[in-house]
Amino acid sequence: MARPEKPIDPTAPYATFAQQLRKLRKSSGSPTYTTLAWRAKYSVSALSQAAAGRKLPSLELTLAYATACGGSREHWTEQWLIAQHPARPGPLDGPAAVEVRPWSTEPPVPALAGTPQEFIACLRELKLWAGNPSLTRLEAVAIGRGFHLPRSTIGDALSRNRASLPNAFVVRSLVLACLTFAQRQSRIRAEETRPVADEWQEHWLRLFRSSRRPPRTAPGTPTATLPVLAEKTVRTVALPPRQDHALNPIGEVPHDRRLLAEALRELFGELGLSLRMFAMRHSLDTSTLSRYLSGSRVPPRDFLRVLLREASLCRGQEPAPEALRHLQALHLAALRARPDRLDELRQALDDAQDRLRRNIALEAALKAELLSRQQAIVKLEARLRELQGSRQPQPA
Repeated sequence: MARPEKPIDPTAPYATFAQQLRKLRKSSGSPTYTTLAWRAKYSVSALSQAAAGRKLPSLELTLAYATACGGSREHWTEQWLIAQHPARPGPLDGPAAVEVRPWSTEPPVPALAGTPQEFIACLRELKLWAGNPSLTRLEAVAIGRGFHLPRSTIGDALSRNRASLPNAFVVRSLVLACLTFAQRQSRIRAEETRPVADEWQEHWLRLFRSSRRPPRTAPGTPTATLPVLAEKTVRTVALPPRQDHALNPIGEVPHDRRLLAEALRELFGELGLSLRMFAMRHSLDTSTLSRYLSGSRVPPRDFLRVLLREASLCRGQEPAPEALRHLQALHLAALRARPDRLDELRQALDDAQDRLRRNIALEAALKAELLSRQQAIVKLEARLRELQGSRQPQPA
């Protein structure tokens, strides 16, 4: 016969949460902790401590305990988040907590995040608040909103070992995907998603600017250098620049291609990313990206849109249409500067295909409008005939 559990201390900080876990275990038939340990893949002591109330178990342990007892992962994710909230219910016999809007209905924002690690921790909290969707589900939601956000990119952005801020485009796409998933779970209204996403973007921009701003030093204070101890003396050495950030210089290229390369390098410099990281996130080859930025190769037009959008998000702005038109003009001039016209013909073909798609869409819209008006005319003619028939004199 199994040993009975120790009663929960009413003054324990998480007594209410522990009592809910024990109620769930009782409703599932009161399985022994040995059985739960086999189901949840956790030790007996870890599971019993989770239901003791002295400390809040981790989310992974809570979900393992709940699913082993037949509970819902979404429900217990929400209960765990509520238990983490500063206004969580107090002890079992304590005074009633002040009625506030539960944290489960308020998306977390990185208002107090002062480091990239704290910002990434807030991103993980947002994912948990949204219902803890899987990476595959978030990727599908992002595709539905028109964003390309692979699972590997999401996992890298949420990694506990990450020390730098994720890219602005990745953060905004991830936040909108989480908010969209939360909207489907009725946790947030549709009109509230855009202000929350803008708030996340503002906090990202604040951290990004502070990380790029050089530290202030008092007048006359020597700058910090890396000391190297050798023969009881201290000397300073200059560290070589990181190779993944180095850009090849612009070579001997025509003037129009040099102007395009300089404009692209200026936008790329605002991202604060290495060539390797940018290439990985956009499925590019590092050497190809380097050629785009050095003027030795003219990039496709889609590359201009992607680079301008990310640079605009880093500045906390939407891409300006006039900036895109300026880049496209430089791009077309650079294509014409090539000794062969292959790229120019390809660009002309792309433009013709774009016009063809717009004309096809316009034709479909005009056909629909014509059909609608024809149906309206038929209804009016039928109504006119009814009125004319009602006005004819009846035979005596």
